[in-house]
Amino acid sequence: MNLYEYQGREILKSFSIQVPDGMLASSPEEAVKIARIFFEKTEKKSLVIKAQIHAGGRGKAGGIQIAKNLDEVYEKSKNILGKFLITSQTSKKGKLVRKILLSEDVYFSESSTPVEYYLSILLNRDIEKNIIIYSREGGVSIEDVSKKNPNKIYTEVIDPILGLQSFQTKKIGFNLGIYNNESLKSFSIFLFSLYKAYITYDALLLEINPLIKTFDEKIIPVDVKIILDNNALFRHKKYDLMRDRDDISVIEKEAIEAKLNFLKLEGNVGCMVNGAGLAMATMDMIKSCGGVPANFLDIGGSADRERVEKAFYLILRDKSVKTILINIFGGIVRCDTVAKGIINSYSKINQDIEVPVVVRLQGTNEKVAKELIKKSLLPIYSTDTLKEAADKIQEILHIR
Repeated sequence: MNLYEYQGREILKSFSIQVPDGMLASSPEEAVKIARIFFEKTEKKSLVIKAQIHAGGRGKAGGIQIAKNLDEVYEKSKNILGKFLITSQTSKKGKLVRKILLSEDVYFSESSTPVEYYLSILLNRDIEKNIIIYSREGGVSIEDVSKKNPNKIYTEVIDPILGLQSFQTKKIGFNLGIYNNESLKSFSIFLFSLYKAYITYDALLLEINPLIKTFDEKIIPVDVKIILDNNALFRHKKYDLMRDRDDISVIEKEAIEAKLNFLKLEGNVGCMVNGAGLAMATMDMIKSCGGVPANFLDIGGSADRERVEKAFYLILRDKSVKTILINIFGGIVRCDTVAKGIINSYSKINQDIEVPVVVRLQGTNEKVAKELIKKSLLPIYSTDTLKEAADKIQEILHIR
């Protein structure tokens, strides 16, 4: 689950990490009120207006602006709010900006320019350990740095039992060019707090770019990106309060409420599977037969008849779907449970379903399931193998 920048700052602040002062606004008028208070209380002559979307590259797309007076705050807020911001990490349509963060300009200094770093903590699945990736090349795309100057990127592996060690924080500090004893001590405290936040919140990624060292040796995360693990929701009920339901489609909202793993894709073949691995194999097979997956939908191992009905209904809501492939391996969830859910969906929708449905059921009670589908006399194509299902999908797409 992606967090907005302001939410990431709140998490870091709760671990005693200094972050730039900032307040949220959803209208130009509200932004001016916040800015007026800000300018009255501080000596700084500028503040930063930052679009709050779940995507990077905001600065290059005009989503980050500097304002030096109230008139500029109003005009620049008006130009950002309510607009679709298109970055390298969004679709062609872009992301709608509903909120902006009015932030302290930590770069404003009469004496010197801060030093910028890049730093992120994430899980390396290949070695099954957390790693810290860091570089002196902060403030720019780390992907570009890795291509042009890979030697400027450092990696530190964290032992899952021992956790982050003092010698590692000092090593990272030295590689970043932080040699002063007091500065290195402050950096170590910062890094320990950062890693604690990452672990405590079951994050998949905690990225700071840029991380700056100010002229008075303070370490401040200017921009923070945090991705939380959805699978840890049962441990963190407050996760749900952080989720921005305005940023997802109506179908995705319904899927979350039904406890379905759903992701909309740009394709023409609707997919219903149980298990992420089987879903990937199914989508690969769809691509090989000339189709394009319209969604990722994992009903999970504990799915009941009602959840299957809901999943089927959600796929049918997508008007771009030309055919549906249901690929179920009956291990934890029984094949007959899935079959009953599909059959009940036809009667509950109470209208002719024009989209052809191809079903491949294998595993527990597969014979019972196939008999149920056969007796239903519904226009459902039943197959025994995934290859047969893909061939049928190819035939249907060719006809349509």
